[in-house]
Amino acid sequence: MKTKIHLNSLIILTISVLLFFNGCGKDEGKENPDKVGTDLNVVVPVSITTAELKDISSKKTFAGSLEGIKQSKIVARIPERITAINVNVGDFVKTGDIVIQLDKTGQSSQFLQAQANLNNVEKELNRMKALFKEGAISQQNLDQVQTAYDIAKANFEAAKNTVDLVSPISGRVTAINVNAGDWVVPGIDLAVVAEIEQMIIKFNVSETEVQDFIIGTDVFIYSEFDKNLMQKGKITEINRSASFEARSFQVKAKFPNTKDNFYKPGMFVKADVVLQSKKNVLTIPTTSITQQSDDNFVYIIKNNLSFSKKIKTGLSDESVDGGLTEIIEGLSRGDTIVIAGMNNLSDSTKVSVVK
Repeated sequence: MKTKIHLNSLIILTISVLLFFNGCGKDEGKENPDKVGTDLNVVVPVSITTAELKDISSKKTFAGSLEGIKQSKIVARIPERITAINVNVGDFVKTGDIVIQLDKTGQSSQFLQAQANLNNVEKELNRMKALFKEGAISQQNLDQVQTAYDIAKANFEAAKNTVDLVSPISGRVTAINVNAGDWVVPGIDLAVVAEIEQMIIKFNVSETEVQDFIIGTDVFIYSEFDKNLMQKGKITEINRSASFEARSFQVKAKFPNTKDNFYKPGMFVKADVVLQSKKNVLTIPTTSITQQSDDNFVYIIKNNLSFSKKIKTGLSDESVDGGLTEIIEGLSRGDTIVIAGMNNLSDSTKVSVVK
């Protein structure tokens, strides 16, 4: 009996010891995460900058197409075959220079008929002038022939203009869309002549954006192929009625071409429009700002500790690397703020500054 009692006591003692050590292990497991989260020796590396006074502007970028300050499309008025193209793209032409010639003997051309009629009337006019000088005919007879000659000459000029297609303006040939021998259709663009020392960019803006545009606003035009050729222009025209299809408003801006006339009619380019600008305002890099709910925050550094600071922002300028943002409230000039590493910070976190 004593042996049985002793065995039971030993079993109970063994179970009690196991339960004790098992309970100690659970307590240690619960304490470890807390120790990691409250470790005062953790130091977070960060990059910093200071809040500074700078000039800032709010810009928006639009895509647009170009045309010359003056631009004219050469079209045919009769269906006929091309016999000659007298210019090349890039050539300078004067007003009245023949650019493209059509077949004068074609079925649609009235050139030969008008030319023959003019020659006959001109001979008759010369004969009547001689008779009038001798007193053989009256002034009325001479006037009648003179009128017939004027009509014949006008008809000839009209017929000539349908086969000799001339430039209506002085400028550069910027496009030739046909070849000699092609059959042309009335109304189709055959060539384009433009004055390209000054250029026009056309782009569309939405009905919410158009309210911010005014005549004279600065526009910076550039090609993505070479941004070093950026040119400055100004808005000259803003449509006040929206296009039916896109419900957008067309805006035009004029700018000078480069010395080598890099910009050509028909090119697609980008336009940065300065909608608002301010001088000498407090700014910080846009990348330093974090958002919590609907509020903006930055981390400032004091005595090698980080502190979250709520801020109120103004204009944003994306024209500089990373962007600049105006600070209206929450910071002062010279405040040290974190620009990299802020995702690992909380209030009173120790930091080390790295370049």
